[in-house]
Amino acid sequence: MKKRIFLLLLAAILGVLLLENLFAWLYLRANPTSTQTQIQWEKFEDPYKRKTSLSWQKAAIHLHTDQIWFTPGRNSPEEIETVYAANGYKILGFTDYEKITLPPRLSSVRGYEWGRNLIKRHMTVLGTEEVDQDPFPLYAGIENIQWAINKISSQDGFVVINHPFLNNTFPLKILTELRNYNALEVFSPFGDIPKQWDKLLSNQVPSFCMAADDLHYLPREEYVRIKSSGVSNWRDLSSEIYRQDGESLMRYLLINTDSLEEKEILKSLQEGNYLCVRKMERTLEDPKLGPIGKRGEEVFFEFQDTPITVDFIGQNSEVLAHTSYSKKGSYTLRPTDPYVRIQAVFPTAIILSNPFFSKK
Repeated sequence: MKKRIFLLLLAAILGVLLLENLFAWLYLRANPTSTQTQIQWEKFEDPYKRKTSLSWQKAAIHLHTDQIWFTPGRNSPEEIETVYAANGYKILGFTDYEKITLPPRLSSVRGYEWGRNLIKRHMTVLGTEEVDQDPFPLYAGIENIQWAINKISSQDGFVVINHPFLNNTFPLKILTELRNYNALEVFSPFGDIPKQWDKLLSNQVPSFCMAADDLHYLPREEYVRIKSSGVSNWRDLSSEIYRQDGESLMRYLLINTDSLEEKEILKSLQEGNYLCVRKMERTLEDPKLGPIGKRGEEVFFEFQDTPITVDFIGQNSEVLAHTSYSKKGSYTLRPTDPYVRIQAVFPTAIILSNPFFSKK
């Protein structure tokens, strides 16, 4: 009898869930073509045009904490902040699942990870006051995703497509059709996709890059170093048994900003006034950089450390110019170049600039 009641209750819950998802799928839709906004090509001509008081401030976005009831075994905001601050980070963006969590002391950008769906079709949302829940837990088509992006964008949210090729959640066809997202997670623990990003840029679908650890657990040695109690708790035992070794301190942004206040950080993100970095190994030194920008149609870089190579990359990932072991370099955009971006390889890290598009 009890088993029958349980099965009936489970069937009722699933039925309600299916009906809710069906309603959302039918009515919460936006056609990417008909709702397309005019692309502001001017901001893609030189993302680094605005000169700021602070240069290349180190920021970590897409970090998960233990503040959600179904992720209790993860690290606390305090623990994550302690580890990241000790490694030179000035800005953190915690992105718990559909919940805004703020770091205790460091500068921050409020954010959350949108998406409760089964296939992990997730987006980082930064800069909104409130959380928009995912109404599509079982299935969402491209028009449903466009509806969600449009709603978030109307609140001045900065939208990042997360780990697009994890479970093939955002294949190139969908990314090409979607509009109004700000950035693409090009550096991710689930794979680096600069060539796929180039395909989108080449098809006149502009976006900025994003580099993110998608942190779920601090590396065990980092956690052991900063844990506050000498008495083991269940999380310590879990770390010991399962040898959880999250990917932290590997992928980050370097942001030009006038201050470490949230509104200034968001302004720079919206402009693309930042770089994306992936370390070769988390314990290595960060490369020391200098200005990157555009003079007329000339795109240039000036670094403090010497890179192994710097490539100026254009349409369909074509290498338009190449330098080796040079701290300075430049490339002049030709009329036939839709865009160019800088990709620098240092002994300790890879650096990506945001794209410089030709004037429309």
